Amino acid sequence: MTTEIEISNNCLDILEPVEYDNSIESNHYVGYTPQSQDNLNTLGSPIIIEINAGDNYILPSDSFLYIKGQLVRANGNVYDNDAEVALVNNAMMFLFSDIRYSIGNMNVESINNPGQVTTILSYLSQPDDFNTSSGLNMCWCKDTTNNADSIKYVRSAAVPAGGIAAGLLTPSENPNYNQGFAVRKGNIMDANPRGSFSFVIPFKHIFEFSDYNKVMYNVKHELTLTRMMTDNLAIHHAAGVDNGKVVLSNITWKVPHVEPEKVKLFKLRSIIETKQSFPVAFTARTCESTMVSQTRNFSYRLNSMSGVEKPRWIIVGFQTDRNTSQEQNPAIFDHVNITNALVYINGKKYPMYDINSDFARNDYSMLYEMFDRFKQEFYGFNSLVGGTQVNVSAFKKLFPIIVFDVRHQSEKVKEGTATIILNFQFSENVPANTMAYAVTLSDRMYKLNSDGKNLVMLSS
Repeated sequence: MTTEIEISNNCLDILEPVEYDNSIESNHYVGYTPQSQDNLNTLGSPIIIEINAGDNYILPSDSFLYIKGQLVRANGNVYDNDAEVALVNNAMMFLFSDIRYSIGNMNVESINNPGQVTTILSYLSQPDDFNTSSGLNMCWCKDTTNNADSIKYVRSAAVPAGGIAAGLLTPSENPNYNQGFAVRKGNIMDANPRGSFSFVIPFKHIFEFSDYNKVMYNVKHELTLTRMMTDNLAIHHAAGVDNGKVVLSNITWKVPHVEPEKVKLFKLRSIIETKQSFPVAFTARTCESTMVSQTRNFSYRLNSMSGVEKPRWIIVGFQTDRNTSQEQNPAIFDHVNITNALVYINGKKYPMYDINSDFARNDYSMLYEMFDRFKQEFYGFNSLVGGTQVNVSAFKKLFPIIVFDVRHQSEKVKEGTATIILNFQFSENVPANTMAYAVTLSDRMYKLNSDGKNLVMLSS
C-alpha cells in the first residue's frame, strides 16, 4: 500500500517564521607567514607556517594561501614580451614536492605530488566557466592543446578566383594554438615588472580536510610546503626559449578568526571545560606514483589501508615525458593506449565488468562516463546543473583520467586491511619515461580531546 503525504505550496505559509543568524559577531582573516621568507626559493627546502591559536577560534576550512612572485629567466633577467613562455596551469602546486597539514603533533593530511593531485581533482570537479571567471586568480586556465603557442592565427597562401596563385596571404587558425597557455602568458606578461604575479590558493584546493568546516580552539596548526628540486614542472615554454625560474617573494596563510556571540561562546567553552571529545571525520587525499615498465600489462600495488581508513575512490593518470624539461607540460595526461583498467581490493574487482577501450577507434566512452559521473557521485552535482571542464574530445587528447568507484565494499573488507592492486592493459608497449599517479580518496577519522583548556588531536 502506497502512503500519500499531502503537501502545500510554500507561498501559502504566511506565518512562516523569519530566520536569521547572529551567532557570529566577527569573522576576519589573519595572515600567518613563515618565520623567515628568506628560504622561499631554496629548492628542496621546507617552508613552515605555524599558527599557535591561543584563545582564538579559527576556521581552517575557509583559509587560503596568498602567493606572490615573478617568472624570470634562469639568469634572473625578465623575458621579452613576445617570448613563448608561461606558468603551467595550476603552477603554484607544481612548485612543491609535498604539502603537509598538522594539528598539534598529528599529521592530518599529507599530499605528495600536489601538482598532479590537485590538477586531476580539479579537472574532475571544476565547472568549465571556472576558466573564464575566477580560475585565473589561482593560476588556473586549462590547456586546449599540448603546445606552448599563444598565436591564434597564422598567415597562409591563398589562391584567388581564376586559379592562378598570386602569393596572397590570408589568416587562418593556428592548429597549435593553446588558449589556456595564451591566457596565462598574457596575465604575467602584462605585469610591471614583467612576469610578476599574485595568486590565491584555497585550502580546499589542496586538502580534503576542508570538509571539516568547524572552528578549532587553542590548538597548534602547522602547514609545511616543500619546494621542488627544480622549477621545471611550473614553467612551460616553446623550443628555443630560455629556461626560467620562479622567484617567490611572499607566502601568507590567511585564516579566518571567528568571534562567536556570547551565548554560543559560552556553549563552546562549556564543551572544552567539561573535557569532552568530539569526532573529526573527512575524506583524505593520498597520492602514490611509480615509473611504468615498457610493457603491455601493468600491475601496481598501493599501500594497504586498515582500520576506519577505507578507500572510496581511486583515480589514476599517466604522463609520458612530462617531468624533465620546461618544454613539456605536466598539467596534461596521456592515454598510453589503455585497453582495460581494473582495480582489485582484497581480490574483488572494480568495476565488475572489463572496460575494453580502444582510443585509436575512439572507443573510450565507458572511461569518460566513469570520469564524468564522479562529480555527481562525489559532490552531489546534477549533470543538468553543471558538468566538468573536460569534453569528450579533450578527454582523449589531454585529460584521459581513469576513475574507479570503490565505495561499496563487503563488511569483510571494511573490517580488515584493504590490499589494493591496480591492473592496466595496453594495446602496445607503454612508452619510456611514463609515470603513473594514483590518487586515493579514503575515509579518515580523528578526534579532538579537551583537557579542560587545550585541545589535542588523536587518531580514532
